[in-house]
Amino acid sequence: MNPSITLEQLTVALPKVELHLHLEGAIPLETLFQLVQKKGDPSIESIDDLQRKLTYTDFDHFIDTWIWKNAFITEEKDFEWITYDVLQSLAHHHVRYVEAFYSPSDYFGEGISTQKITEYVIKGKERAYRDYGIRCELIMDIVRGNSLDMCMQQVEDVEPYLGKGVIGIGLGGREQKYPADIYVPVYRKADRAGFRLTAHAGEAAGPESIWAAIKKLGCERIGHGVRAHEDPELVAFLSKTRLPLELCVISNVRTGVCPSLADHPIKQYFERGLLVTVSSDDPTMFNTTISREYEVLAENLGFSIEDLKRISFNSITASFLSERDKESLRSRFEREWNEVQDRFLTEH
Repeated sequence: MNPSITLEQLTVALPKVELHLHLEGAIPLETLFQLVQKKGDPSIESIDDLQRKLTYTDFDHFIDTWIWKNAFITEEKDFEWITYDVLQSLAHHHVRYVEAFYSPSDYFGEGISTQKITEYVIKGKERAYRDYGIRCELIMDIVRGNSLDMCMQQVEDVEPYLGKGVIGIGLGGREQKYPADIYVPVYRKADRAGFRLTAHAGEAAGPESIWAAIKKLGCERIGHGVRAHEDPELVAFLSKTRLPLELCVISNVRTGVCPSLADHPIKQYFERGLLVTVSSDDPTMFNTTISREYEVLAENLGFSIEDLKRISFNSITASFLSERDKESLRSRFEREWNEVQDRFLTEH
């Protein structure tokens, strides 16, 4: 690498795809501070106070902080503002395509509807596309712990937007307490309607959660899957089938799912031939960026620049785009990678 160029500069310049990003967890810190100030919280008087608040002892503490944050998103039109600012931020990191989760049921206590939230998120993403050229499709996240009736109703509510901004259904929340089996009817309904299917699994719970997401929910991708290594048979299955994993390295360390970066199994998975992708999950809440995720792979986990290229192309393969759109994006990435190599890398 050109010695005058830092690894941080290189990883920002790389073209990227985000497949595991929560809009509400990616709100830029300044935007989130404005939302907090709008409603008021005496414990948050500065951005530094907010940053300190976004520190967690474990996964449950993270969920509790997530719920605290949601209390400041009180109007449907906030979602247009949030979505636009999130995508603007991602565009600065050369993210070209995003499949973003959003969780309407987190806001029902404010009298907000799934339909209106969806419409405002679509407005925000369309405006960001016009201004920055970043494309986004939406995955509505069903939240574990909500009643089956509510989850079924949400699928019905968002179905009119399928193919018009919404592409899939996800499953988030407290994985250990609410296993995937509960949500089989929801996923069957979503599948019949034509939604693409993913679910958080193998993050706070073990391999059995991943197996359930695959065999019972019919998921085409696994959100996280970091604990797959606890079952060698599962790792072999994932390697053979190339069923994608949406890995989020810094998130897993921040929530205590992995004790340290060195303990993260992503390199092991990559070398075993699993279809590994990298995303930032909740970048504001974990003090990270998608560029930082790539930087950590190279700096801490032994990934070469060529490995990073494979990761970025894996994300295209694992996306829910049409084959035609995937080929178009691959061609764009090849051009942009060549430009990056010309600018930043020297011949050896």
